[in-house]
Amino acid sequence: MGIKHLWSILTPFVERKPLYELEGKTVAIDLSCWICEAQNVTDYHIQPKMNLYFRTCFLLLMQVSPIFVLEGKAPKLKYDTMAARNAIQFKGAKPRSGSSEPKSKDRSRFISVLNRCEEMLRYMGIVCVKGNGEAESMCAYLNMRGIVDGCVTQDSDCFAYGGKVIYRNFSISQQGAHSGAGAIDVYDIAKIYRSIEFGVFGIGKEAAMKLFEHITDDEILDRLRSWQTNGDFYRNLSEEFTNKNICTLCGHRGTRQSHIKYGCENCATSNGCDSSKYEKKRMEIKNETSIREKAIKDEHFPNEELISEFLQSKESITKSSFEWQQPDICSFVAFAVKHLQWEHIYAFEKFLPILTRWHLSVRTATSLVPRCIKKVRHLKGVPGYEVIWEHSGLQQDLLPSDMLEGVDLEKLWSTVEPQTLVSEAYPALVEKFEQSKIKPKKTRKIRKLPKTIDSYFAKKKRNDSFNLNLSKFGDESDLDLSDLIENVVSHNVDYVNVLSESLDESNFFTNTFTEGDLFEKSMITYSDSSSEDDYVPLIERIKCKK
Repeated sequence: MGIKHLWSILTPFVERKPLYELEGKTVAIDLSCWICEAQNVTDYHIQPKMNLYFRTCFLLLMQVSPIFVLEGKAPKLKYDTMAARNAIQFKGAKPRSGSSEPKSKDRSRFISVLNRCEEMLRYMGIVCVKGNGEAESMCAYLNMRGIVDGCVTQDSDCFAYGGKVIYRNFSISQQGAHSGAGAIDVYDIAKIYRSIEFGVFGIGKEAAMKLFEHITDDEILDRLRSWQTNGDFYRNLSEEFTNKNICTLCGHRGTRQSHIKYGCENCATSNGCDSSKYEKKRMEIKNETSIREKAIKDEHFPNEELISEFLQSKESITKSSFEWQQPDICSFVAFAVKHLQWEHIYAFEKFLPILTRWHLSVRTATSLVPRCIKKVRHLKGVPGYEVIWEHSGLQQDLLPSDMLEGVDLEKLWSTVEPQTLVSEAYPALVEKFEQSKIKPKKTRKIRKLPKTIDSYFAKKKRNDSFNLNLSKFGDESDLDLSDLIENVVSHNVDYVNVLSESLDESNFFTNTFTEGDLFEKSMITYSDSSSEDDYVPLIERIKCKK
């Protein structure tokens, strides 16, 4: 039905938020609203189901728990609206009977579409509930009971039924003029109560808002009923406003001009009168009487049937659990091939992420297990893993071998999952993947320094050491002194000339002649010698001593 102008009144208080802010929340979704949004497309019988599937997948992968609410029996107040809507929605469709008058008001065509959508949602493991009346009534009931955090609907009646948080204009599109890039309008009734301000003068919705400003919620219905039952009171008010002997500034006896000139006795003023209280009250009463005069022209005002529709809840909860149930991939693929006109491979690719996400979220033992983690992926800024799955027997049942020719099976069984879910469900698999990424440390090779050119011209060391056999200096009686002398004389001592400048460092030669030392350097000079340092054989020196 809807409340006219309500959305425009609440426009200043709406908050446009991204859909990721619904993460972790449970929402009740008015399924009929999503179906009606697809009513103007060419392939009407396909589009509602396809639109529903992709929106539901988006919510599930965003870790939002949806509860879909189906329409119950429509109230009689809505029959005319339904007839006009069906005339537009099923324009051009062949009538089911030759009669121009419909046999029933049960929305049979629309219910048929709802049932097909419910069947698909059941294969996805999604909970569906059916209200006794309008779907928005059940949505508001679930919201009031605290079962859901908010209601996704386009119908403003949800506020009248008691909804607290309404989500409107749901969009997952990233393109187009009406794309919301994954956003939704949020109407929080608690914030609206704190923020809304009345006091706008005018007619229509402004006049109604002005009326609600000075009448409380508990009094408003009784006041509206009194417009019909307490006519004398409002007639007296109208006469009071039109009486020229009543001051329009203070409401006391006397004309306005006399009070301005001589003052007002009741206001205790000598010049003018006190208009601070009466003027505001007078405007409120004038606004109410004006609205009343238009409203009571309808003899059925106020419509008690309409009031009862919103005040008396018809809903009750029969389901004990609203948890996400295990998706049925086999039934869904068969449904998608028949009703969505999808290929088997395409339907399998679209549904596998739903099944794997349920498996990781619920962590129930199934035949679906991850084989390995292929690599790290980031999907829409969320860190994740690309996981390769395997399922015993499922592939043969769903996808015959002739359909798998030329298909990359690893890609077919791969999904991208959030790292947090994979780590919680399969910590050993994540640890194995992280270990495989660690590369072994390479041994550092020491680089040889290049040789300098001087290294190729290095002088060789000369072995000029004088190894004297000291064993010959023993006291043994059998050793002959001549053998010792011969051994000394037979050595090449040319190095003496080379090391002449460092003779002081020698152990066997000194610069000072010492008698009695058999091995001293001779300091005797011969006339025929060419140098003072010429070597004198020992035998000659012995002869000289004689």
